[in-house]
Amino acid sequence: METDAELVVLARSGDRDAYGWLFVRHRTAATRVAQRFAARDDVDDVVAESFARVLAQIRAGRGPVASFRAYLLAAVRHEAVRRGVQGRRCEPTADIEAVTAPAEQPEVDDAVREAYRALPERWRRVLWQLEVEGRRPHELAVELGLSANAVSALGCRARAGLRTAYLGRSLAA
Repeated sequence: METDAELVVLARSGDRDAYGWLFVRHRTAATRVAQRFAARDDVDDVVAESFARVLAQIRAGRGPVASFRAYLLAAVRHEAVRRGVQGRRCEPTADIEAVTAPAEQPEVDDAVREAYRALPERWRRVLWQLEVEGRRPHELAVELGLSANAVSALGCRARAGLRTAYLGRSLAA
């Protein structure tokens, strides 16, 4: 079986089957990345558009040379972001201070940071993966050796722990 680099060379010379093999090889990874960055309804479109854009780059003599997968996954992220930005709606607000006020309170940021650091490592990891990285419990389950339900429960405990640690610090101040 050819390497990705060999398949890219073949695809660049017009071999449609070569690009088909790249699609088969990397579709699942592309879908996983799209699920993390795109709205649920857009995942399939993001993947399809990303593969199409990468193919157009390859046919034009540009695009990936050695690391097809990395190039494709970056294209998936960019496409998901592009769609997300286009799909956003601006909600005007009469009270701009209500929107900007939290950013002007560094003591709140410090209290949250301290509360987060006070949590057990496992809770911090789960909170980061679920809330910041946007991963789903079933994605973390295998990594943590737990069921998806157990990951959800762990996330709930971690959130409650963060809330308790934050309130304890802010009430003590």
